[in-house]
Amino acid sequence: MATTQADVEARIGRALTLDEAARVPGLLQEAAALVVGYLGDTYDQDLPVVVIVESRMVARVLLADGEMPANSTGVSQTAGPYSRNHTFTEGSTSGAPWLSAADKQMLAGLRVGMVSVSLGSERYL
Repeated sequence: MATTQADVEARIGRALTLDEAARVPGLLQEAAALVVGYLGDTYDQDLPVVVIVESRMVARVLLADGEMPANSTGVSQTAGPYSRNHTFTEGSTSGAPWLSAADKQMLAGLRVGMVSVSLGSERYL
């Protein structure tokens, strides 16, 4: 795997705690699996854009607020008479790495695609 703990620390801007450092190898594996799922296995893992995206994905998980329940995308609170609401939507995060729209845009140039072009004239169909 090309992305390392040092890359994640560079994204966060500080050294990881012991708990965070223990989670990083597994989170990097999950991030790499998501990138493979998005791009296929036809890319070079050592490309800087891949390292940036994978380290950003792991940094987001490590910096996420621990008070949000799994799959929650929002929370609202009121003081009286005591209310707390969580918003849950499809496709929300669950404490695992995820590809954001910005990540997908960064990886778009590496994506392999196909276009079909008709070789015959439509006039004679």
